[in-house]
Amino acid sequence: MTNNRLRICVLSFLSGVVLAASFSIAQTVAGSGLLKQWASNVVSRSSEYGADSWGAKQALGAPNTMTYGDNGTAWASAQRNGVAQSITVSFKSPVYATTVVVRQTYGNGFVRKIFTVDTAGKLREVWAGKDKTQPNYTVNFVVNIPKTSYLVKAVKVVIDPNHNQDAYEEIDAIALHGYAQ
Repeated sequence: MTNNRLRICVLSFLSGVVLAASFSIAQTVAGSGLLKQWASNVVSRSSEYGADSWGAKQALGAPNTMTYGDNGTAWASAQRNGVAQSITVSFKSPVYATTVVVRQTYGNGFVRKIFTVDTAGKLREVWAGKDKTQPNYTVNFVVNIPKTSYLVKAVKVVIDPNHNQDAYEEIDAIALHGYAQ
């Protein structure tokens, strides 16, 4: 099915069970040309709770926070509440993007905007709105977009830290799906 290892994780979601695929840093789905990749580098962040635990680097690679809650294996901004926060991450291979996945592990429902960054560094808003994911479960917030006409090398996620006054908003991983051509 793929040219890399594919791990299947079962996530409990509300009253049912959701099957979610987690993949290594990059994988191509055989026969489709679709490249699915997790972030490989932090480009920038507005803040981070710590340099290691809750640091921006925690949003890199495949998900490694499997339980909902305040976990040092996910990125959190320095302040629980306040002004909008953001994280920008890059990917190993630029693609014509079709999907962005934001793995939320605490304070879910906080994503407000998603931008792509093209290979020339131009920032383009591809989604804005109210993230309706629910708390108490790890969840992949999936944003499908029309295939971009430009190669995307990075993604910027803007969050609302006031979404849940009692929790830090935490991101475990960010993925980009798309095609090389």
